Amino acid sequence: MKKKVYAYLHTHWDREWYRNKEDFNLRLLKVFDDVLYELKNNNAPYFYFDGQVVALLDYLKYRSENKNLIKKFIKEKKLSIGPYFASIDSFYAGYPILLKNLDLGLKISSEFYQDDFIGYMCDIFGISKSAFCALKDKKINKAIIWRGVNPEFINNNCNFKYGNIKTHWLVQGYFNDFLHAKNSLSQKASNIKNTLDKISKYAKSPLLLPIGGDHLGILKNANSLICEINKYLDDYEIILSSPFEYFKKSEFKNTPLTEEFLDNSHTYILQGCASSRIYQKVKNNYLENKISRIIEPLNYYLKLNYQKNIDFAYATLLKCHAHDGIYGCSLDSVHRAIDARFEKVENILNSLEDNITSDFKNKHNIKGKTKDKIGLFNLGNIENYNIVKIKTPYKIKNAQIIKKEKNFPKELLNDIYTIPVTEQITTIYTSLVEIDNSKNFSFSTKTVNKAKIKTKITDKSIENDYIALFIKNNKIQILNKKTNEKIHFKLTDIKDKGDSYNFAPFGEYKTLELKKTKIIEKGPLRFCLRLYFKDIYIDIYLDGYSKFLKFNSTINNKTKNHKLQAVFEIGENIDKTISQDAFGIIKRNIDYSYKMQDFMPAIKPVEIKTNSYPMKNFVNFKNNSILTNGLCEYEIYKNELRICLLRAFGTISNPKNKARFVPAGPNLETIESQCLKKTTQEFAFLFGDYKEAFNNLDIFFENYVAIDGDFSENFEIQFDKIKKNSYFYCINDNKKVIFDYSDDIN
Repeated sequence: MKKKVYAYLHTHWDREWYRNKEDFNLRLLKVFDDVLYELKNNNAPYFYFDGQVVALLDYLKYRSENKNLIKKFIKEKKLSIGPYFASIDSFYAGYPILLKNLDLGLKISSEFYQDDFIGYMCDIFGISKSAFCALKDKKINKAIIWRGVNPEFINNNCNFKYGNIKTHWLVQGYFNDFLHAKNSLSQKASNIKNTLDKISKYAKSPLLLPIGGDHLGILKNANSLICEINKYLDDYEIILSSPFEYFKKSEFKNTPLTEEFLDNSHTYILQGCASSRIYQKVKNNYLENKISRIIEPLNYYLKLNYQKNIDFAYATLLKCHAHDGIYGCSLDSVHRAIDARFEKVENILNSLEDNITSDFKNKHNIKGKTKDKIGLFNLGNIENYNIVKIKTPYKIKNAQIIKKEKNFPKELLNDIYTIPVTEQITTIYTSLVEIDNSKNFSFSTKTVNKAKIKTKITDKSIENDYIALFIKNNKIQILNKKTNEKIHFKLTDIKDKGDSYNFAPFGEYKTLELKKTKIIEKGPLRFCLRLYFKDIYIDIYLDGYSKFLKFNSTINNKTKNHKLQAVFEIGENIDKTISQDAFGIIKRNIDYSYKMQDFMPAIKPVEIKTNSYPMKNFVNFKNNSILTNGLCEYEIYKNELRICLLRAFGTISNPKNKARFVPAGPNLETIESQCLKKTTQEFAFLFGDYKEAFNNLDIFFENYVAIDGDFSENFEIQFDKIKKNSYFYCINDNKKVIFDYSDDIN
């Protein structure tokens, strides 16, 4: 008997990539006009619109007259949209972003009568387990994936269950344009048979076949064409339908899967994107944290009315994530547009914070101006915010001033009954103050304490009771003051003949020479030692209470085609890591002796395996942790853990890239991806396990808001009670999203 094949017509839509958004918008109008025409004239039974609604919204900006027709087709199950707002990566987005992407996508989809959903991840560059956590959270029980799958991992069966989520692996991917080709029916049938034969190795009847590709118009007269193609097929019968019908007709076996899909032995996962245009990943991470850990919790706990402003900021941020945005593999003009969106989001969040805190002070600060009291919104999972940062239009007692600027006081700017005048511009002080512990998720008045100096600094060292950094014989060492364990730190550089998708090392790693050191801050609350290298300096911050060294690197890059890394070297080989996933953690076994240069050039149609891995905010190895703000790639070689600070390249896809067998995109020049400018990066080193890493993330990200004033006679607020062995991610659907890491990590 012939095997049944459920085929669905689709287009995969990159909102912006090797053309800018407006170019693709004009193409979108033509593509989707044709989709509606073919459906209206019954030339095709169904069309799948890529699982994301942002393309539909872009279309309706210029074709609003078709909105009711689109709703009609969706209601009749002839067209499908959602559940995602945009097709985004699950390794570079935090869990709040994954959830908000589904929230906005589901809301818009339901307004168009879409009532069934598939977690459609057809072109994501590897898929984290957190992507499935988000689907489960939103009660979506179906998924379609492609990249990153090792067939042995799923028992060589393209249908399986990840948890309770029915999941289908697109064996041959989503890009099947052979029926669009200008050749004979027999040749079309031959091509489709070859594809179906390959899919059949991993599937019984029925099979699933996507028909379409990137930005590709709908197959014209599909009903009649498929009837003709079927006459040439001896082993298969193609039924034009939808992926939803396929799920109804297919079986999905339970599997014990709890891990990620990050295997590139069968399909490219283009892992070099983790180090492409790092400056944008840094900005994105900062904004993600501010919106989900500062602004939205304040709005929620204080019962304010800014949710629409917050959702607009989220939607704008999500547009930066739309495939292929945050990957860093698009035209320079596309990434400049992303920078502009980042600036808009930052302006929204800063304005919201200023208005929220100003209104709060006007309502609750009964004593007015005070020099020894502050109000603290503790929005972290921890109590030990001993040193906090605050901005005031006057000097605070016992404070360490770290910055001065001229501006209007924010309370004046946010007073709707006052027009600021030039004479009211004053000095705004950014200061550090020492306070006692506060309860997590609370607001309280804190007295500014007199500094208790617990940190020492020289031009060759910085230390407190927990941790120290020494420079000896021009070598940098980090010391655990409790155990005497030592870690070596250095910067390395290597030439890169790759592109936006794949790092391709050339030659050997070179250790950068430490040129000189200088004391930048000398307390009383925080000390800073600056390390100078060629075109780079690193400020190392430490206060008396901190258990980690905070590194702020500034790179004035003047070199093309290279990769710069911060390297932490320990006394034994690194065979395991635990890193933060978008939600929770991921445990990885490491082949520490693997070196990708030994396997170059790639000699078959796969990309060369690497020892580089994505992470969200930390990686733990041998009870040592590196915390980062937007540096989302780490690499292991023997006893070294390397964090990428910058990778410079000059093209979207280099056809001579020896780390990959064939091009992954167009060979278009991207001068700005060489990062020939000044960029900053932030990371920290901590002696401690992954639980300690979680505990210190809130201090590292400064998840609090400090405001001047005395509120003690008014109230204290306990917003929530969060267990100490858990990590708070965000507020979503009016409930807390918590990861409990007290259980066994397996």
